Amino acid sequence: MRFVSRASLPYLRISIFTVLVALWYFFRHPRASPTYNGPPDWDLILKSPTTSSACPNFPGTSNIGVAIKTGATEATEKIPALMQTRLRCLENVFFFSDLEQDIDSHHLYDALDTISEAFLNENQDFTFYRQQKTLWQRTQNITSLRGTKNPESPNVLAAWTLDKYKFIHIVEKTWALKPDLDWYLFLDADTYVVWPNMIHWLSTLDPNRKSYFGSEVSINDIAFAHGGSGIILSKALVYEIAVTRKGVAAQWDGRTKERCCGDLVLAEMMREFGTRLRDVWPLMSGERPESLPFGPGSGEYWCKPALTFHHVSVAGMKRFSDFEEAWWDRTKMPLRHADVLKELWLRDMTERRENWDNLAADKGEFGKTGGVKKVAATFEECKSACEGDEDCFQFSWHGGKCFVGRSVRFGEERIPDEGGEWTSGWSLTRLESWMGRQEGCDGVEWPGQR
Repeated sequence: MRFVSRASLPYLRISIFTVLVALWYFFRHPRASPTYNGPPDWDLILKSPTTSSACPNFPGTSNIGVAIKTGATEATEKIPALMQTRLRCLENVFFFSDLEQDIDSHHLYDALDTISEAFLNENQDFTFYRQQKTLWQRTQNITSLRGTKNPESPNVLAAWTLDKYKFIHIVEKTWALKPDLDWYLFLDADTYVVWPNMIHWLSTLDPNRKSYFGSEVSINDIAFAHGGSGIILSKALVYEIAVTRKGVAAQWDGRTKERCCGDLVLAEMMREFGTRLRDVWPLMSGERPESLPFGPGSGEYWCKPALTFHHVSVAGMKRFSDFEEAWWDRTKMPLRHADVLKELWLRDMTERRENWDNLAADKGEFGKTGGVKKVAATFEECKSACEGDEDCFQFSWHGGKCFVGRSVRFGEERIPDEGGEWTSGWSLTRLESWMGRQEGCDGVEWPGQR
């Protein structure tokens, strides 16, 4: 038998230690993937089925993590509706609230339970948080707390004030629940994702680069991803937040109190260590499907593929999910915003629709969509005012007020109120002429990385 000499033992120990450190680094640190050779084509994505029994023909999503953020007072309404959409097809979905509970078969984690007791006790923003927990422990029902206002800001919902503290903690918690996924999406419970489009786009990107995507908004010259439109972070970036800078959420709790919102705080934090937003608007949008604008005032949407919508109601979730699933059943093409208009809304746009608000009074994004007031005593006069304005594509009349818009939006049902009936109409001739002038949507331009 051959033995190691005593003189060589220190070198042997050093070698073993070096190997162990190298193995730890290899398994824990995001590393360049030797198999990343650019994106597969669209057909390959659609032919790569998930292991989810709920959706046997759905594209595989084992490399994607999804964190859904909600509040306890709204969760029982929104989570079941959301899980009737194709979100049910994803393999790694986690729910976060301001109260730990179960809704049907879905577990909701408390996003705030790692905040220090000292900070909670000295901060009035958490009065509502403590009230919820106490009432839940006693009755298992917190519906009586809906609408509670922040004691320091009587015009602001207490639940909204709590929301801003969740963002960075949710990033940390999602990594802890499912580390080393390629992509992490952070969504609100009223955010709708067109998943086949999203899955394909993410497949064109390298998760080992530090990437931060979303629909850009700005406050005080700080550009950040609008949380309701969705926030997308790469594996490398989430590793930076949750591992390299472990504990960073607690470091930002105090600074968060002085900020308006958590999506801004998240961007500020990332900017401090060198990562800035890549804007992907209008693919990721703060609009609902019903409020998408089409026309000269909003031509940016037309050929762009749809990735996300926001403020989608429970009924809207069901309606759009049914439409989307039918779309994928009959075509293998990416779903574009233009398809939403042509395939879902156009057939129900008429020159007169009663008990309907087509949002002509809403100025829309950047004030280019609508909100132009006309003098009209009746709906017919409002219609004539639109016909006499070559920029008018839609009009609405309510309570003696007439509004016209430079783009069309589908809108929503509105029952009569103290102002009377809501009546809307669209200039179909102008709309069809504008649609005919749009260039064909050949190919798809997916946003790249910085």
